Amino acid sequence: MKNVIKILTRLSMLTLSVLLISCEGENSADVNQEKIYTKYEIFYNSNTDKTIVTAQFRFGGPLGTVLELVDAPAEVRFNDELLSYNALYAGHSMEFAGEIPGGTFSYTDLDSNTYINTVPDYTYIGFPMDIDSVSKSEALDINWDGEALQEDETVGVFIGSWKWGDDAGSIQSSVGASNIIVAKNNLASLPLGPSVFYMDRTNEKFLQAGTPEGGTILSKYRAKNIDVQITE
Repeated sequence: MKNVIKILTRLSMLTLSVLLISCEGENSADVNQEKIYTKYEIFYNSNTDKTIVTAQFRFGGPLGTVLELVDAPAEVRFNDELLSYNALYAGHSMEFAGEIPGGTFSYTDLDSNTYINTVPDYTYIGFPMDIDSVSKSEALDINWDGEALQEDETVGVFIGSWKWGDDAGSIQSSVGASNIIVAKNNLASLPLGPSVFYMDRTNEKFLQAGTPEGGTILSKYRAKNIDVQITE
């Protein structure tokens, strides 16, 4: 059951990373510091050649209330850079030019406890060169350009059209896999015409150091998007 929840969460985050949702955070000083759940992310987008690092804090678990670190000594840093709160990412974040393949987050809470976590490596992934049109009438098998999946890695594909709500997606998390299949029934919702294909490769692990509430740390690599013609 936990694996199913993780897969569904990653797919939803893949979609949300395309359309960021604004979210104001509550003050972390108002909650029990041991009940703060932490999620760290480093996300390289090869389409923009930018890396976004985010530290998100929630009260009571991964779906709890979003928190903002306000009062000293509470702070979070990435590679010694202080991260400011950004409502667009519902967390403390910073953008960097180019590719940053790794780094370390350091979080200090109001009780002066400091937790240090190193980001797992992410791996390149890309679409094959031969996808220019896709039929809605049969399943799509994508053999990606890049290494096979390792433990704790997931690949997600999201297909978005120009019409709101007409989209499709799929998740692959089997160790050793080098392909992902988008089922025929998922493709059926796509309208005829152009669609944009997105693909993310994520390496997500549990925290090395954190509060009793726990958390995760992940790295994500987004392949270069491709424009594909959807046919009958």
